[in-house]
Amino acid sequence: MNSFTQPLADYKELTRLWESIDKNKLPVRVTGCTDSQKAHLIAAASERRTKRLVITDNEIKARELAADLQMYDKNVLFYPSKDIIFYSADVHGDAIVRERMKCLKRLTSGEPVTVVAGFHAGMDKIMPPEALLKDVIHIDPDDTLDPEELAKKLVRIGYERTALVENPGEFAISGGIIDVYPLAEEAPYRIELWGDEIDSIRIFDPSGQRSIENTGAFDIFPAAEIVLDDEEIAAGVSKLDAEAKKYIQALRKAMKTEEASRALKAVEAFKENLEYLKSKASLESYIDYFTDKTVSFFDYFTDGDSMIFLDEPARVAETAEAVDTEFEMSMQGRLEGGYILPGQVNAVFASSKLFAKLESAPVVMLSAMEYKFSLIPAKSSCGVTVRSVSSYNSDFELL
Repeated sequence: MNSFTQPLADYKELTRLWESIDKNKLPVRVTGCTDSQKAHLIAAASERRTKRLVITDNEIKARELAADLQMYDKNVLFYPSKDIIFYSADVHGDAIVRERMKCLKRLTSGEPVTVVAGFHAGMDKIMPPEALLKDVIHIDPDDTLDPEELAKKLVRIGYERTALVENPGEFAISGGIIDVYPLAEEAPYRIELWGDEIDSIRIFDPSGQRSIENTGAFDIFPAAEIVLDDEEIAAGVSKLDAEAKKYIQALRKAMKTEEASRALKAVEAFKENLEYLKSKASLESYIDYFTDKTVSFFDYFTDGDSMIFLDEPARVAETAEAVDTEFEMSMQGRLEGGYILPGQVNAVFASSKLFAKLESAPVVMLSAMEYKFSLIPAKSSCGVTVRSVSSYNSDFELL
């Protein structure tokens, strides 16, 4: 325990909470905690676990809670959600993917981490930990390296080959020098070869291209959340073609020629990007055609060393229902208009499925007031008494 959480060690209700966690009487319900006091309680209650997830009803609240938690824990990360309605809108470029990959890297490394996310961040279908780790490229100074083979691997896991490495997710090869900027790292690496042997590995400054310091082995995590091999792509495209043909024929039979033409153009554009340009844009919306081995981000927190905190579960459920309704209405309209195929309707997990996952997970539900929450029945509960401290804002007379 640190100096912030030590005062809570003798608090009777926290002791009861620890007992519920240790005896696996989960999910457990904690009432009476509000605002930043939740961060204090989360920090104290989860110190015995390595992986901690805090779920809120929206991203604004998630960022605020992440900022509060950083006072108690330096290993706090924010996991942003993607826009599940507009998959093809790349407003933030790789920024969102980079933040998400940082979280996934930390979770698969075994290092302590607290991740804060909005509920709908768990609705995306992503690869399971074992599949993610399979595509990690390990670079060791004692290894031999073929630059062109490395280039093929990097392209497959989402990296872009450029003349000069300046941004995360890029790599460049010039003679015996390989520069690569891992998406989940803060600085790029320069690998110098002597023949096929690694002579040195250095961290360098992307703005001036000057080496900063020597370093050792490092890992290159994928720059894309969905990584497929050639066989998976071929099988997925075949499945996609079969359904597209059937769906377009049905539209034409119903005299919806404009919708049929639109569907054909959308599929052909996606296939061209995937097969010829090697672009993974919009792949998430077609994911069910290529693999059924997907999980929610919440599935990364189901082992015995994890703890999940659900902030104001009733509010989370209300927001989740609204997101479900919006997504279903959007997909139905797009399907009727020929903008998507039937297999894209289930591109994300429904909130009911996520709540079912959480019901069997190590969950602590936090709420200011006591109320019944049927989606995740609690096996134990406890209440805490807290008091907010007034902010004096340099008013010494009031103080």
